[in-house]
Amino acid sequence: MNLFSRKLNLLNLALSSFVLISSVTISSAHAQLAPYQTKLPQLTATEFAPGIVSTESFEINTVLNEAGNEVIFSRCSDDFSLCTLMSSKFESGHWQSPTILPFSGDFSDADPFYNNDYSILYYISKRPVNKQSKKSESYNLWRVAKQGNKWSEPEYLPLLSSEKHDLYPSITSDDTLYFTSLRNNLQQLYFVKSTAGKFGTIQAMPAHIYGKDGNVGDSAVTSDGKTIFFSISGRDDSKGRGDLYISQKVDGKWTVAVSLGEKVNTADHEFTPILSPDNKKLYFTRIENGKGNLYGIDVSALKSALKISL
Repeated sequence: MNLFSRKLNLLNLALSSFVLISSVTISSAHAQLAPYQTKLPQLTATEFAPGIVSTESFEINTVLNEAGNEVIFSRCSDDFSLCTLMSSKFESGHWQSPTILPFSGDFSDADPFYNNDYSILYYISKRPVNKQSKKSESYNLWRVAKQGNKWSEPEYLPLLSSEKHDLYPSITSDDTLYFTSLRNNLQQLYFVKSTAGKFGTIQAMPAHIYGKDGNVGDSAVTSDGKTIFFSISGRDDSKGRGDLYISQKVDGKWTVAVSLGEKVNTADHEFTPILSPDNKKLYFTRIENGKGNLYGIDVSALKSALKISL
């Protein structure tokens, strides 16, 4: 074999090795995608697991675990008198038929949100606040711990709850809990710092962030505490009964909430905003024809509304 032939063989071997390594690398990269992640950006709002999770029933909330292979959501009656926390797992390439979480089903439960290490799930419930009481007339704040596949008994949070509805808890990585409440004849977003499991003083967020005539609904803070997604109604730029907005902390001050625009907001009602574990997808509920459906869209599609990166 002459020198040229040897060089050609070596080149072919190198190219074959490169193709093999590239194929393995690409396959590995694809294999590492969580079930909710997509190879290409999801630039339009897309229904989440249609027919399995998002169905002809009334669903709200889209809360993924850290691995992204389990989603917790609420399935509600049409009149919203009863909501039940459900779980669907991603197995064999598909989202599976949902099951009721073991601590839910007897009373109305909704608005789940994991803490930073996914060991505690905060949520709202109308369950009795003690063994002697009846079903609560208003939603209160609760939490439940998760160890492996087992859930603890639900824990009522009396220092945070009021006689009015307390809704949609979310929590930052430094354990500052945010929630919407109708206490004091107002509907506002509140926050409270937790230290060693004990909550401090509850404080109201500055009202200017909702914008002129804005009525705040479900609101979710990001883990770094620098961004809040809102459902707000009543503003001049509102398209429907409730639209999604965003406020960000810039130079230590919260900006007036900006609409996320027509890629998310419609003449219908959008609410229950929450980010995916990797902060790259925004999930929300849209009420269409009287039913709640779950949707997701890449945050990159909403960049025009962002003052800082997530």
